[in-house]
Amino acid sequence: MLGMPSSREAALRYEIDGLKSDLRAFVAVALQHGLRDFCEQRYPDIVRELEAGVERSEERVERKYAKILAALESVPGLRATRGETGERTYYRNAVDDVAYLEHGLEDRRLVLNGIWVAPSYRGRGIAHRILRRLVEAADEADCGIVLYHEPFGDQGLERDDLEDFYNRHGFQRHEATPDGLFRFPKTPLDLYARHQG
Repeated sequence: MLGMPSSREAALRYEIDGLKSDLRAFVAVALQHGLRDFCEQRYPDIVRELEAGVERSEERVERKYAKILAALESVPGLRATRGETGERTYYRNAVDDVAYLEHGLEDRRLVLNGIWVAPSYRGRGIAHRILRRLVEAADEADCGIVLYHEPFGDQGLERDDLEDFYNRHGFQRHEATPDGLFRFPKTPLDLYARHQG
């Protein structure tokens, strides 16, 4: 048949495509290690293509984050307001300020820095409700969550209890977050309880 590439031509195209992919990867790594001038001089088209991809990725993550923050405003039984910097969401019931959630967006990743509940409201499931809403919203947005949470001194849970709390919501130790925990999108909830039974 005319126009059909031979197996040799197909193998050669496959090899060329592989080399192009390897070159893109090389340029991406070189850019990360400060070799921008070199890359822009030799591979300007690849640099533009990579930067456009990063920009699209950042825009997607920012849209996902905005959806997650909007969802955090609808925790049952609580009214939410965003802090001045946008990195805290405060919760109150009809009478008192009862909790806040620290969050952010770093390196195109949703970061949770912790939940604090007023001492007089602990043990009522408030932290679970807030975290459950965060997890549901992140799952809907297909967004993983990085967790870096230190105990809040005398007023908070001990480190092991804190980790157990987050394990119940699907957060686990992972090499992607050596100093924290990570929750992959759509991880089943209550993993900790399942492992104990």
